Amino acid sequence: MAQNKVQFQDGISLPEFMVKYGTDEQCEKALFNTKWPYGFKCECCEHDSFCYIKSRQTFQCTRCKYQTSVKINTIFHSSKVPLSKWFLAIYLISQNKNGIAALSLKRQIGVSYKTAWSMKHKLMQAMSEKDAKRKLFGLVTIDDAYLGGQQHGGKRGRGSEVKQPFVAAISLTSKERPLYAKFTPVESFTSVNIGSWAEQHLYPSSVVATDGFASFNIISKINEHNHVKVPMQPDRKTGEIPFFHWLNTILGNVKNAIAGTYRSSRKGYGERYLSEFQYRFNRRFYLRSLFISLIYTASYSPPLPWRLLQRAVDCK
Repeated sequence: MAQNKVQFQDGISLPEFMVKYGTDEQCEKALFNTKWPYGFKCECCEHDSFCYIKSRQTFQCTRCKYQTSVKINTIFHSSKVPLSKWFLAIYLISQNKNGIAALSLKRQIGVSYKTAWSMKHKLMQAMSEKDAKRKLFGLVTIDDAYLGGQQHGGKRGRGSEVKQPFVAAISLTSKERPLYAKFTPVESFTSVNIGSWAEQHLYPSSVVATDGFASFNIISKINEHNHVKVPMQPDRKTGEIPFFHWLNTILGNVKNAIAGTYRSSRKGYGERYLSEFQYRFNRRFYLRSLFISLIYTASYSPPLPWRLLQRAVDCK
């Protein structure tokens, strides 16, 4: 059986990572090059000359004396965790297909559980914001899905109190191979919510295919979308319809990855867990550069204080 080129591609090995990013100085230099790829430029006067204050790990403009650092206005802002541990966390998250739980992250980088949870969720939030503006195009298959297990005595399927409903969508190439994925939590599967989702996440010229769920009918009334309803047979599930093969395969991978890695993930943070899988999936062809991509994403993400970090982010 032939090897899958995506699954068997080379990533960054741990020894290679330690050689390149094993010290705080190496990590600081990498962040410097990410933040100022064309050389230092003062945020106040745009002067390009600076002096480095080693005791405070800050860069001071030689003209206006403004001081800054590679951590300011990033998710590393005000963090007391050494950059080498931040980079190791980013490495572990980016190179693991199913991600890594905060408890495991705590043990591997040597921090408290609260710190590991905070680092993990800051990175997941950065992933979520990075892909939020990406729109799907071409042929797009869409289905309604739920994240979370059944609570004893609770409702099953639609209407469950503990499950997080989300829209799952995959854009396909001309050869009907998966290109990009979108997993977006919604309050419920009403026409209003689906219509709002379509306007925000689909290009007007895209062709949308669904299983005929009534709430998806609104899509054909928005912009220029062409909505195709795939006929369903009473004795067949959506996953058995060839047209939805990739969507259901990827959905199964998402649920297995989240359920297997995050045994006690809370409903309120579903968007972040889904965004983490989505971020890696959309960059799956470039495993080696995925680490650098996440460094870049973290460097250009705004600070996220604890009071906002612990607040649930799903639709209310």
